[in-house]
Amino acid sequence: MISIPLSTFTSDDSFPFYIHYGGHDEPLFMHTHDGFLELVIVMNGSAVHIVDNERFTIRKGDAFVIGQDTCHGYDAPVDFRICNIMFRKNFLDLSAMDIAASEGFQALFVLEPAASRNTGFCSNLHLSADEYAEVSRIIKRLVDEYFSDRPGRKTMIKGDFLRLTVTLSRLYDIDRVNIGEGVIKLARPLAYIEQNLAEDISVAKLAELANYSQRQLIRLFREAFDCVPSVYITRLRMNTAKELLSETDMPVAAVGEKCGYTDSNYFSRIFRKSTGMTPTEFRRHR
Repeated sequence: MISIPLSTFTSDDSFPFYIHYGGHDEPLFMHTHDGFLELVIVMNGSAVHIVDNERFTIRKGDAFVIGQDTCHGYDAPVDFRICNIMFRKNFLDLSAMDIAASEGFQALFVLEPAASRNTGFCSNLHLSADEYAEVSRIIKRLVDEYFSDRPGRKTMIKGDFLRLTVTLSRLYDIDRVNIGEGVIKLARPLAYIEQNLAEDISVAKLAELANYSQRQLIRLFREAFDCVPSVYITRLRMNTAKELLSETDMPVAAVGEKCGYTDSNYFSRIFRKSTGMTPTEFRRHR
């Protein structure tokens, strides 16, 4: 199995982002991504998407995200044209932005890649004609900028990519797709966690949002993230704390409160267990 690094496409380590826009006239060999995600929008035609030896038909208007550990390729292309956007997770840390509190973002950029890796490929976002036209306009502007040498090119690319991400997240309506019993039903609980990170978050509340029993919810968290909800919440809180400590001068106690820890000593203990440093030590090393 071939593992493809992002350096195959771009040597600019400071800008871990690459766009491929065009046709695939031949089948694409099976491969995995080494350290990057791939947003795919099918612009024309159809093909068979092979994911971990399962075959799925994709067609114009489909949009999905492939994670870094998923083995996939394409077969039987018919007038097949796609926009592939490859990026490292830290290119734009969308998890720190307000769009992360939307169900669509959680479904498309968090849960579908996890599901493809652990429980089978799923692509639940299919754009209507009007939606496709809107997304196509953004992609055209993004592609034009990517292949230009205009001043501020990288800044404009980031802005257009963010617009594309937010637009797709808004268009992803979990109520209009057939999500069955899969992990995509965690989108609503994950959005709730993002919106209420500083509050006490109970498994009972998360299960209610997903319309699952607590036992079912815990099982789905294990499938998607290899952990129980409480561990997922702690990881998210620690990531948020690291961002606040790195990017702001907010007092350590205030950072702890924003991440759900009213006891600053307890926050420091949890942070040290997670990072190997106290919050103060972490800030010194930023």
